[in-house]
Amino acid sequence: MFVGGVVFFLLILSVWGTASVSRAESQDFQKVPIILRAPEVLPRDLLSGPNYTVKETVRNDGFVNIYELDTQYGPLKVESTILLLKRINELRALTKIEALKGTDVYLGAAKKAALGPVRTATGLVTDPVGTTEGVVSGIGNFFGKAGDAITSSSPDKDKALNSVLGQSAFKRELAYQFGIDPYTSYEPLKKALDDLAWTSAVGGLTAKAAFMAIPGGVGTVVGYAGTADTTKALVRDKTPPELDKINRASLRAMNVVDPLAGTFLSSTSYDPQEKTLLVNALASMKGVKDRGIFVGFAAIDCEESVALFMRARAELMGQFFEKRGNVDRFISVGGVPVLQTKNGIILGIFPLDYVAWTAGFAQKEMAVSDAIQKMSGVKGKELWIGGSVDFVARKALEDRGWKVEDRILEKLLKK
Repeated sequence: MFVGGVVFFLLILSVWGTASVSRAESQDFQKVPIILRAPEVLPRDLLSGPNYTVKETVRNDGFVNIYELDTQYGPLKVESTILLLKRINELRALTKIEALKGTDVYLGAAKKAALGPVRTATGLVTDPVGTTEGVVSGIGNFFGKAGDAITSSSPDKDKALNSVLGQSAFKRELAYQFGIDPYTSYEPLKKALDDLAWTSAVGGLTAKAAFMAIPGGVGTVVGYAGTADTTKALVRDKTPPELDKINRASLRAMNVVDPLAGTFLSSTSYDPQEKTLLVNALASMKGVKDRGIFVGFAAIDCEESVALFMRARAELMGQFFEKRGNVDRFISVGGVPVLQTKNGIILGIFPLDYVAWTAGFAQKEMAVSDAIQKMSGVKGKELWIGGSVDFVARKALEDRGWKVEDRILEKLLKK
């Protein structure tokens, strides 16, 4: 059963305890939703594009922003800035793909594709696994990647026919250039990528020719947390089954036990790219103990916004380790993974948008602080937030012994 949105994360946080909020009852808690304005929380260049407009009113639940967009493809509601940036990249890519479809290069390839033999091979289309198995067993190693796709049971993995024809490789290359996820769940982009990949495979459109034909180039990519280009290139160059093998080996090298690694890698909550980004972020934290604690939490079934949230958390932790070092291990506080530094600081890093002092947050903070107080060797506690912390929340947290760092994407990730 899937739990909806980042609300899932807050539900998990509730296991931190049901301590009485008597110490905070006299506080004037902020009521949710908190109403923000898009021009005040987003850069100007993200507010609108050729095919979308972000509505001015933004609602916040005390942790993440809820955005509403008017798009050429219908209204769109997006939970969290992380997911918003992903969707904006995808909408920008759609604009470029539509521009490409008006070029002579594409129209010539599309004409060839319309006459291609695959259009009449209905058996291959309607029963890709059943009819392609004979081809794979006959050709052998040449179609090894297609064989991997056939034996995979995940709905997110490349279809066998697409792998054989080269469609999947083209989609991954195109996605890499646009800075988007080739396994996107956004239906308008999925269809556009599939159509373009078909034209590539059957009509002879090469990735190089497509990129050169796009008016103005592929455009600018926006992102939330730093991701190594080598990881993106890995997703481009490898099929999902190959990524699965690489990720499994990485988790094993981190001493994540096979049953837990298998649970995470078989999860349909994360597509192949998101799994690889998360695993590589953890793998970059060499020598940090108990990374399996984070993997175990990430393996819980959830929706896309939560999967992105967990991946962004892993990347921010990896960036902290790269910039600051001094991380000893992951620990679980009430079932939620946080870091413990070598000098005994408990460090929670969260890619939240705007943190307010609500009654629910106050209760959770009390439970967490009570749990930390019972731990030995703790020298302090810090909370690092990707976005901003309201001044009321900051004062309340500091009064309770927390060191608060916000806007860490402007600080920690600053080159």
